[in-house]
Amino acid sequence: MSPRHLARTPAVVVALLGALVLPVACTGDVASDGAGTDTSASSPEAAAADAATSSTWLDGGADTDAPVTSTSLIRGRIDFAEPTDELRIGLSHARMVSIPRQCVSSTVTRTMSSLEDADLVCLLEPGTDRVAFTVIALGSSGDAIQAEVRTRRGVDVATSSLPTRTISGGQPRLSPDLRLVSSPDFLNGDIGDLRDGPGFWKKMPREERTTNSINRDYRVALDRILDDWEALEPAGVLIAGDLVDGRWGYDEQDSGNFGPVDTRAEQRLALRRAARTYYPQWSERFADHGLAVFPAMGDHEYGDNPWPRRKRALAKDFDAEWAREFTTDSTGAPLFADRPQGPARLTAYAGRPSRDVQVVTLDVFDITRERATIKVDKQQLSWLRGVLRKAQRDDVQWTIVQAHVPILGPVRTRASSGLSYPRGTSSRLWKVFKRFGVDLYLTGEVHDTTAREADGIVQISHGGIFHVGLTTALLLDFYDDRLYVTLRDYHVERSLSEDDERLWETRRDGLPSRIEVVGEPSTIGTATIVDGELSGESGILVPPSDD
Repeated sequence: MSPRHLARTPAVVVALLGALVLPVACTGDVASDGAGTDTSASSPEAAAADAATSSTWLDGGADTDAPVTSTSLIRGRIDFAEPTDELRIGLSHARMVSIPRQCVSSTVTRTMSSLEDADLVCLLEPGTDRVAFTVIALGSSGDAIQAEVRTRRGVDVATSSLPTRTISGGQPRLSPDLRLVSSPDFLNGDIGDLRDGPGFWKKMPREERTTNSINRDYRVALDRILDDWEALEPAGVLIAGDLVDGRWGYDEQDSGNFGPVDTRAEQRLALRRAARTYYPQWSERFADHGLAVFPAMGDHEYGDNPWPRRKRALAKDFDAEWAREFTTDSTGAPLFADRPQGPARLTAYAGRPSRDVQVVTLDVFDITRERATIKVDKQQLSWLRGVLRKAQRDDVQWTIVQAHVPILGPVRTRASSGLSYPRGTSSRLWKVFKRFGVDLYLTGEVHDTTAREADGIVQISHGGIFHVGLTTALLLDFYDDRLYVTLRDYHVERSLSEDDERLWETRRDGLPSRIEVVGEPSTIGTATIVDGELSGESGILVPPSDD
């Protein structure tokens, strides 16, 4: 099923208000923190810790029981008389809206502080004596807002609670005008059943076959993540490149899975067989979950960098196979009317998932037989100007661009070659962004997360390699003059045991055979974008200091 055949689904309800962002959708009561039983009176140490913690609602004092309107914001504060290592706040009929600055930020490989559904898990910075926070009331009239506070100092744990607040009136929830999900570099691996394609694997004698490129672990783990995205009910999923590993057209292991690769003609055929094995299965996973997906070209869609002469000679074949799956119909006709002429005519495109949101997908790789450069070609750049100019004329509220490599730097990188757009903010591409008021630029490549801003444009680099355990998803919730972003991190664990035979890829080392998505996703960063600037940013989405 192609993107144009999937109708926009209604966005899932999410509660947001003011300049604060709510991390995930809420459709019912939220359980309080389930970390253990109440130990406040279990020991003298716990009792002392309890007495040393003061919990206050700031809108009416510690003892207020004044009712609140649903979707209103309530500020609170926890004061510590003694050093404290960890704070947890479990909520019902309310949600934490951001990660306080006093909490140690998570990384994409280690969860330190996060929002777990409605609740806060906060590893405190050393020397912290208080934590201020804001929650948003969510519920029907008569529902009780309860907040359980758990603190840990060493092995001592204590619990207390804030005064119960009652919801009186108001809407129980709010809906965004539009929701999108972004997850660059998903999957960044050749994951698929070698029986379901035009390759030779299934025809080989069993004793001569390599391992398959998928197993039950991968199927279950991928379904866990795509089930989560499906539940979020986005209008579309943006993937800024590196859908596959893509090192096709050669065979380091002499497997014969996609045929011989001795001549240029054989290499093209092998590339075609690989693409027609992995791409359809990649697309089908999204279709099976009712998700409209809008990908971009990454370096792995061109065989992965670097690009020696042999690989450059296959660039048009890589283009054609990607377009066959994602931007053309069964007759070869383009699916997207708004696209450039020239070399990117089937790898760049634009569209509006709603009247007030313009999304543009660029191909930043200019690869020919003679050269391989990172650059938006002249015809694509001219087309981009026209798309953005028309969006301005039509008073489109939000303009989002996705492409594979970051322009602003420095950014965090992990297991990445660190490709970036030459000349940065001095490049013609960035100047076009600036001239026509692009609001958000989404990029992959780096397998880590960094938010940066310049010239009234926010760049968020994120995403990761699934089989390395680096998958994230950025929720984009559009509300009139504000865009709320939250970064969901998935806890993907994989086995690197030498006793396990790895799954097969064209690259020599293959994929770990054991993989599992553990627990529920955590929100490790939040921010609001207003007029090209970040506000209310928290966790990993706080821009790094350039000191």
